[in-house]
Amino acid sequence: MDGTWTIGELADRAAAALAADDAPPVNGRVRDLPNARLIRWYTTIGLVDPPLGRRGRTALYGRRHLLQLVAVKRRQADGRSIAEIQLELSAATDQALERIAALPAEGEPRTRERFWSERPDISHRPDISHRPATVTGYREPRPPVVQGVRLAPDLTLLLDVHTLTDADITAIESAARPLLEELHRRGLIADAAAPPRRSQ
Repeated sequence: MDGTWTIGELADRAAAALAADDAPPVNGRVRDLPNARLIRWYTTIGLVDPPLGRRGRTALYGRRHLLQLVAVKRRQADGRSIAEIQLELSAATDQALERIAALPAEGEPRTRERFWSERPDISHRPDISHRPATVTGYREPRPPVVQGVRLAPDLTLLLDVHTLTDADITAIESAARPLLEELHRRGLIADAAAPPRRSQ
């Protein structure tokens, strides 16, 4: 496929887009530049789309994946949590990702210097400490890691829970079956028969 990259090439492009100079990020919330392991985890939790396809056993990624990676890091640099970023970016259009990622044009130097070294401005964020329990019954603070259950190849359920047991997975599979069949009938997912898989 033209215009595609391996996972390593994708990580290199994201790192180059994020780097204003050779100094490493100093913001503790943005510890790592994207690497293959981080990209795979972001894919598991729905922050990055699955690969476009494969060349043999090599997964191939495109521009949308690059936009997603850089947008996630920009939001982390702004002080957002992974859960907040998931809510904002899980269904973001390419145009929204372009705006957030603010990638430099090819051959154009970056104009946003060392964005990660500045203290995030969180004055615009609403105070959610007083909010009542949500429909799911959880209250803040939530677990720092989101658990994912792959219901179908193109559908992942994200849960703010500490652990999922085999009994949980079985119950989710049973409860999700009618939903999967309806989504498949409407052409919104490719395959309703794939069993759920736990991912962390």
